[in-house]
Amino acid sequence: MINTSISRYRAGATHFFLSCLVGLCLLLLCWYMWYPTPMLRAIGGYEIFFLIVGIDVVLGPALTLVVFNPKKKWLVLDLLVIVVLQMSAFVYGVSTLLEARPAYIAALGKSFQVIQCSEITDGNLAKAKTTLPLWGPKLVGVKDPTEYVDISAAQAMESVGGGKGHMPHLHIPYADMKDEILKNAEDFDALEKDNEDKKADIQAWLKANDCDEKTCKYQAIKIRVSTFPVVVDAKTAAYKGIMPLTLKM
Repeated sequence: MINTSISRYRAGATHFFLSCLVGLCLLLLCWYMWYPTPMLRAIGGYEIFFLIVGIDVVLGPALTLVVFNPKKKWLVLDLLVIVVLQMSAFVYGVSTLLEARPAYIAALGKSFQVIQCSEITDGNLAKAKTTLPLWGPKLVGVKDPTEYVDISAAQAMESVGGGKGHMPHLHIPYADMKDEILKNAEDFDALEKDNEDKKADIQAWLKANDCDEKTCKYQAIKIRVSTFPVVVDAKTAAYKGIMPLTLKM
């Protein structure tokens, strides 16, 4: 039964508050787990996220505000329809975010690459006897293919912007790539020289991530159509993170 003392404004406000809580939880999942900075922006997840928020946080409570009338005979059914529509849109949006989420941050030796879940075939997962990571992208190294079929597949993927990193059975522990990563890593002097206007931002990011120009180096990482610096320790190649600075290529 609906409490007849509840006004439509109170019902709409309650619905809005609950929807905001759900939206906040989703935002935290995206920012800190599924799409670590700057992946949400680079991959285009913001558009999907704001579409979900627009439907769940704005449209749902607005519909509740319009239809809510404690004296209406079919009020429960109206509210149920709104909840079903809202949940359907939410599930569809979240499933889209999950499908597009980064699965791997792959060290290729001379550069890094982000591989999205939608870019990995079920056949390649089966060949690697693995499943896609659920709680954020996994840091991996990638070995060169030795079998003819893998070499051909990697070349075919490279022609469309992919590569050997999209083949999980070629993944190896990130630590095994240490020497090759450090050999091809670049110093920050050139990066700061090319980005004089953002030098303060670069230094602030380095300080926030417990490193500086002397103790860290970087390699380029491709995320969709954008390229960013992946920062690694200059001695151990330990992964520090992706700096949200678009590289000039």
